[in-house]
Amino acid sequence: MSQSYPFYDLTRFTWLTNIVSVFPGALCVAGLVHGFWSWQELSALQDSTALTSLTVGMREQLQTDTLIREAQVMTTLVLVLFYTYWVYYSSRNMMSLFEEHTRSTKQSFKLFLSLLKRLHKITRLIDAMRYDSIPPDHDHKPAAWLLPVWSLSLVSANVCKLTAVYMMSSAATIADFKTVMLWAFSAYAFYLVFYIVTARITFEVVWLQKLSHDYHSIRLSDAD
Repeated sequence: MSQSYPFYDLTRFTWLTNIVSVFPGALCVAGLVHGFWSWQELSALQDSTALTSLTVGMREQLQTDTLIREAQVMTTLVLVLFYTYWVYYSSRNMMSLFEEHTRSTKQSFKLFLSLLKRLHKITRLIDAMRYDSIPPDHDHKPAAWLLPVWSLSLVSANVCKLTAVYMMSSAATIADFKTVMLWAFSAYAFYLVFYIVTARITFEVVWLQKLSHDYHSIRLSDAD
């Protein structure tokens, strides 16, 4: 007898995922605070001053800024693994709720590959989950602005981060390093927006999927 995928209540895992996001989020705040402190120290010097001529203490302080940026990037990559797991099981829940299917290793592999192919359309995928998960008797309306803000903050954060990395490779003066810092500050700000909006969206999808699952379960019980 063929079996369908079970429905997973992802509430606990969503909490875990967003708790993990606290770490890169905290590093963003640390980067902004420590970076502002470094900015003030650098502002007391001439913009044309070579970075190699800075005192040992000042160079160590700037190195700390770099280490914070690298740690934020690494913790974000770890967070991406949690997001990938979340998207996969949320997609399986959509199959469990709305599609006729047979549970199998082949089906799981096909689902995973289809998600990889649609990474460039992740905004549409998540948006579809939000709207399709609403049960018929529920009047919830997903906020239309969330997905554009989510997508824009992610793209902007990565553009700012990559620009900072590229410009850091050729930074020779204080003026150059301050330009790098401005790009890094922007990346931190956009990442914070991304983490916050992602938490809002993931909890909304999980809540709506659970409502839809309860709705279908009640209908099946009534039919019996």
